[in-house]
Amino acid sequence: MLSEYGRSGVTKVAHPFATFLVRLGVTANGITLTGLILTCAAAVGLFGTGQLVAGAIVIALCTLLDLLDGAVARAGDGGSPYGALVDAVSDRVADGVILGSLVWWLVATEPDNRYTLIMLLACMVLSQVVSYSKARADAGGLSTPGGLMERADRLVLILLGAGLEGLGVPGALEVATTVVAVGSLITVLQRVWGGRADHLSRAAAGGAETVSER
Repeated sequence: MLSEYGRSGVTKVAHPFATFLVRLGVTANGITLTGLILTCAAAVGLFGTGQLVAGAIVIALCTLLDLLDGAVARAGDGGSPYGALVDAVSDRVADGVILGSLVWWLVATEPDNRYTLIMLLACMVLSQVVSYSKARADAGGLSTPGGLMERADRLVLILLGAGLEGLGVPGALEVATTVVAVGSLITVLQRVWGGRADHLSRAAAGGAETVSER
């Protein structure tokens, strides 16, 4: 939801700075990869060692680069399929490292906290499926809704939960991971159902193609 409603505002604010960076020769892919490296380093070095508040703050700052790379792409060559691929892959890697680092910390410090561990693992799996469901639908020419919880929503909740956990708020990470896991599952179902509805609509109109399932 944040991606849907916040994109236009971010674009307006970032465009002048993005234009300046393009003139300096900065590329969108360079920003994307820099953000990925910094995010992964912060996740492993801070979340992995239990510095949850610092990790949440640093990773939140790193996400500003993720917002900026799209603006630079639009201000430059308008973006390319390769740039979109780099951005998508980088996001998946960053998500996995962030959640994986929290799993590492939890197992080391609270090995008996099985509920949060299960929720973190569910978030890891479902966050990838959310992204894949959209990509696969687009590849098949199906129209699907954005859904309840996209990447920005998941990231905000996870960082908020981790930061509050680091500040000593009881159950903050448990609540955040539960909301993200349930929201991600709902989003997957929304996208699959939306793809099904679009497929049936096309079939009824006589314009659908048969798509083999693996």
